[in-house]
Amino acid sequence: MKSVRRFKRRTIVLAVAAAVLLVAYLLLKFLPNPTLNRFMTRQNSTRFYDRNGELLSVLALEDGLRREWYSLDSLPQNLIDTFIREEDKNFYHHLGVDPSAIFRAASQNKEAGRIVSGASTITMQLARIIYPRKNGKVNAGVKIKEVFYSFYLEIKLTKKQILELYLNCVPFGKQIEGVGSASRSFFCVTPDRLTQEQIEILSRIPRRPSDNAPDKQYDYATRCPHFIQYVIDSYAKENRIIPNELTLSINAQWNEMTEHILQQKITEYQDARIHNGAALVIDNATGEVLIWCGNASFDDKTHGGEIDGVLVANQPGSSMKPFLYALSLERGFSPSTVLPDIPLDFGGEQVYVPLNFNNRYNGPVRIRIALASSLNIPAVYVLYSVSVDEYMKTLSKLGFYSLDGTRDSTGLSIALGSSEVTLKEMVTAFSVFPRDGFVPTELKVVPSKKQEGRKVFDHDTARVLCDMLSDKNARSLGFGYAKVFDTTYPSMFKTGTSNQYQNIIALGATSSITAGVWMGNFEGATVVGQTGSSIPATVVRSILDELTKTYGAKEFAKPDSYVEQNICTLSGMKAGDNCPSITREYISQSKIQGLQTCTWHERRDGKIVIRYPSEYQHWASSGNFAGESLPDGSELNFLYPRNKAQFIYDASIPQSAQVLRVEVTGGHSSEATLFADGKFVSTATDLFSWNVPLTRGTHTLTVRCAGEEASISYTVR
Repeated sequence: MKSVRRFKRRTIVLAVAAAVLLVAYLLLKFLPNPTLNRFMTRQNSTRFYDRNGELLSVLALEDGLRREWYSLDSLPQNLIDTFIREEDKNFYHHLGVDPSAIFRAASQNKEAGRIVSGASTITMQLARIIYPRKNGKVNAGVKIKEVFYSFYLEIKLTKKQILELYLNCVPFGKQIEGVGSASRSFFCVTPDRLTQEQIEILSRIPRRPSDNAPDKQYDYATRCPHFIQYVIDSYAKENRIIPNELTLSINAQWNEMTEHILQQKITEYQDARIHNGAALVIDNATGEVLIWCGNASFDDKTHGGEIDGVLVANQPGSSMKPFLYALSLERGFSPSTVLPDIPLDFGGEQVYVPLNFNNRYNGPVRIRIALASSLNIPAVYVLYSVSVDEYMKTLSKLGFYSLDGTRDSTGLSIALGSSEVTLKEMVTAFSVFPRDGFVPTELKVVPSKKQEGRKVFDHDTARVLCDMLSDKNARSLGFGYAKVFDTTYPSMFKTGTSNQYQNIIALGATSSITAGVWMGNFEGATVVGQTGSSIPATVVRSILDELTKTYGAKEFAKPDSYVEQNICTLSGMKAGDNCPSITREYISQSKIQGLQTCTWHERRDGKIVIRYPSEYQHWASSGNFAGESLPDGSELNFLYPRNKAQFIYDASIPQSAQVLRVEVTGGHSSEATLFADGKFVSTATDLFSWNVPLTRGTHTLTVRCAGEEASISYTVR
């Protein structure tokens, strides 16, 4: 009986013990461990690849540490076997602690009288890495904890997980952890290309890194550094962890080709103080970045090579004009609308007097010519008509976030690109035209098949702009027939120069890709002293030539709601029998019925004469242009100055030399009389213009013509 009772007690004790052990096992197995979780999810060095699988860079961690991650399945088996043989030959047969290794090490150390062998298993080494010793102290308590943590890891993780963690975080000294970073740092190869001899060397380094590590260490060369930094910053802004491997959308070979071309141009024009250049190219279909060249040379310390020119805000000059003209088409203007390219001032409280870059005036010009030839005065005229507020809203939709909050300081000069924006914003926005009115919601930094976009313009507006910007004849007034724009495939271009010539910019696009190039210097110094935009244009052309071999270039789509109509090249009206020059132009179907036949050309005494509207009478009278201006019955109007204009009196100039030229258009008679502050000035015939002394104060001008009267006021400070 006693033996039976003892047996029962033992059984109960064993059962309780087993239950306790089972509960303990389950708790250790399934309860979360924050320390282990943090360790297993910590950041590793990211390997960046281009879209073709070429390695671009291996990212160092914040403290300069290199720790690449390779799955156990991707590591060569002979490397795994060698590390197990050297570090823990019974790895697959123990639960974290190897008793046989302990007895062997104790015997060897006792015999030698010093420590010549250790008994730490791979699991124990991993435990020390995850749960490091405090202050490096080692005592019995520390050893017991390490044994416990080793058992814990064996319960919590599989053998495969333990081995994978160990091989990816074992320290090799010299800011290197893991066999992946070690093989790259010491032998400049990936683990799968290691020789057996190299593997043997690596397997011995962790025991004594200072003694066993090779002296030679290879540098981690980085390709496309500006783009990689942009990607890193993008992940940081969104609080996302960069994965261990990341294939980017960029093409390394194209990027390096662009760097080379930029450097050639910088060398060629170094006397013009061009020290920096940047380029950005995107895929129109997906918004993927194909080329991101922040500078011609990242290593050019003298001229700020590390600065990313794609992200630096500069004045874009006339390269901004396409967005303004696209807005004008959606606000009632037409491709055939004639704009004044004559001396004008704009504004009320603040007078803005724009000039063309060549100081010439071309009189009446159609929108197509004004845009393609980049004339300044017509652009400001358009902006004055549609309003700065409307234009700023459109630019915001296009993604010009650099302009957010700048409305109070922005005036009509923004028509000429006086506000600072980035090349990234310019290229993204310019793609709205070949993308049928949609801009990418964001530029893709990894390969993507998605075609996301935000609608800004009607698709027909975008298509008409593509047609204008690809029109070689329309461009000839401002640029002649430059060969740089004469491609064998359908393409469109727009260039720009900032008002002080610090920046020269070129944009180009095909149906498939959009490219932009900025050149200048980060010091803000004047570069060429002339427009010079053909310099970056040659770079854009080279890029388009190369990438079109891969992407192709289709004809730009024709607008659906426009029809082509014969129009007079001068008046933009429907061509009449007397019009000597006729061209085809897109006219909206909604306006085709109301299109008036040209009234500018008349046949008189067997000859064709030009009858300019009154607003062009002063321009036409210069003697350089054929034609005449007769009273046309339009409203009497002050062409210059505008109402409420303000002028500055310069006391250093004799008063007799300070005069205000007054110009008036319209009226129903060939005579008009001017009154200044109610006092008679004089009567003018045909061309209504006067010179009025400039004196301080607020003044009133009144003009009378055939019973009609108009008045304005102006102030001289």
